[in-house]
Amino acid sequence: MKKGILYAILASVLWAVVNPFIKQGLGYGFTPMNFAGLRFTTVGIILFAYTWHSGMWREIVRHKRLFGNLILVNMFLGYTAFYFGVDFVSGAISSIVMGLTPLINVLLAHLIASNDRLNRYKVVSLLVSLAGLLLIVGTGSDGSPLDGRGIGGIVLLLASIVFQGYSAISVSEDKGKVDPIFLNAVQMFFGGLLIYGVGIATEDFQPFWAKPAGFYGSLGVLVFISVFAFSFWFMALRTAGTKVSDINMCRLINPVLGAVLSWAMLPGEYPDFTTVAGMAIIVGSLVIYFKGESLVHRWRLRHPHE
Repeated sequence: MKKGILYAILASVLWAVVNPFIKQGLGYGFTPMNFAGLRFTTVGIILFAYTWHSGMWREIVRHKRLFGNLILVNMFLGYTAFYFGVDFVSGAISSIVMGLTPLINVLLAHLIASNDRLNRYKVVSLLVSLAGLLLIVGTGSDGSPLDGRGIGGIVLLLASIVFQGYSAISVSEDKGKVDPIFLNAVQMFFGGLLIYGVGIATEDFQPFWAKPAGFYGSLGVLVFISVFAFSFWFMALRTAGTKVSDINMCRLINPVLGAVLSWAMLPGEYPDFTTVAGMAIIVGSLVIYFKGESLVHRWRLRHPHE
């Protein structure tokens, strides 16, 4: 297995457990932007303590376009949309919608990235995943029709995918020698502060002391995930010979594991036929993406006259 793909799988497994813990943390009377800002600023402080080195401010200035993209587009716009989106829909549905990240990013890579083009099998995979999405978004966590809040949440989650997909491509395309963990430290600290500041301005300051143990447990898990998952992800994007589209397909781990965890951890969330069917269709699109051409070739060898 290629090293870049391995890093992407590790990041994807960690990200798959995010949504239930976000829902739990927000359940303790904390608002989305305050919670996101607190989480990411804490991660930035931890990573800065690890990556602090002489000349780092000059390094940030030298790569200001890359860092600015990560802070403003990936962190601020991407996670503002993500946190509000997660708060508007069930944990299972948010996990599955975010599972479409690789399919949407494959299309973005075709449009933006160099040497990363769609073929007919990738197109079919995108169409199959879209069918799964349409099946999923037609229902809530209990199979009932979504209201305006739920639909708005799905739109915000899709917007966050586009923002973060664009940033991922910019990291992959940038040829500067920036340490991936230092990249994560800068985007987390400054992006987290920006999100926190906007949260305080729009939601008022939310005290984070004297909370129940469950709040700090959820926050601690999310901090751990952000420290390692984003670092693994940047390592994957900057590994020589890897394509944005290929490593993004590893994120189809998210809808399966994330939805199962939501059903297991969050009260009132349980599997229904349409959600499970949509998840199966999305996972099936992965088979088409990686194995479609070989499967068609094998079929033609076995049935040469059909």
